[in-house]
Amino acid sequence: MDCGTCSRELFSPKKTAKCSQCKLSFHPSCTRLQTVENYKKMRKEAKDKWKCDRCKDGKKSVSDDNYDSENDDEDVVQPTKEFRISGSPKSSHGEVSPKSSHGEVSQDIMSEINRKLGNISTMVDDMRELKASVSYMSAQFDKFVEEMSKIKSDVNLLVRENSELKLVVTDLQHKVDLLEQNSRDANIELHGVPESSNEDCIAIVKETSKVLQIESGIIKKAFRVGPPNNNRPRKILAELCSAEERDNLVRAARTNRNLTADKLFKDWPANRIYVNENLTSFRMELLRRAKTKAKERGIKFVWVKNSVIHVRKAEGECVKTIRSLEDVDSL
Repeated sequence: MDCGTCSRELFSPKKTAKCSQCKLSFHPSCTRLQTVENYKKMRKEAKDKWKCDRCKDGKKSVSDDNYDSENDDEDVVQPTKEFRISGSPKSSHGEVSPKSSHGEVSQDIMSEINRKLGNISTMVDDMRELKASVSYMSAQFDKFVEEMSKIKSDVNLLVRENSELKLVVTDLQHKVDLLEQNSRDANIELHGVPESSNEDCIAIVKETSKVLQIESGIIKKAFRVGPPNNNRPRKILAELCSAEERDNLVRAARTNRNLTADKLFKDWPANRIYVNENLTSFRMELLRRAKTKAKERGIKFVWVKNSVIHVRKAEGECVKTIRSLEDVDSL
């Protein structure tokens, strides 16, 4: 809000005189009051009825002279001999010098400057706190970066260890598979043999060897493997005396593609009978995947010899050995 006379800013309501008629506010020093102290010494009723110089002069008349002179005591507290403003000399008519008005303005300005400086001081304190907070956050961030760097280093170490452990596990799996396969070197599997109750699996294996014209030797044991299946007969697993006998029987069965069940026993159906090596579960899975991949890639030959899987894309091309899942994926 600005003064109605000088248009400068009014700093404090307690130091502002308000006209009861035009409702404008003024510095007391810009009116006939001359000083803030004079305004403060007025009674509340006088302050409420107080009019600015413009409004008071505009309504003045001869009939009102006595009224105005009487009310002058209420509007302005006249200086007396006891009333003094330090450094403000009186005029010849007993009124306060204009210098006191400038002193009041200077005092108001200084008060406002002090208030502004107080605000700046508060802002400085806030900036100091903000700087401390930023410094703290910067330190926390540096600590976080350091911890992340350590975690990254630990993760890289774990990745290397994991890779090494994978190699060790893979090597151990191959060794275990090799030991298990060696224990099956003399075993054969017969697929497609009709299944009946009270059957003699050893006799079936001997008859198969006879049909293939292979000396069977001693068959240690023979039995069906797996749960009963109504759709197809279970395979027969037989243990021969040696890997050589196994190879001879498997080779003869592959050569004689007309080996059927009715050639073993006349009352059996003409089902095709297959004689295979007895592979471990790992090598059986490799063989299954190799056959699937061979169909996708147009590979013509997939076979097993001495419990090792081999593939060849076409006649005359190189033979590739399959020993791992990676070998299958590389086909």
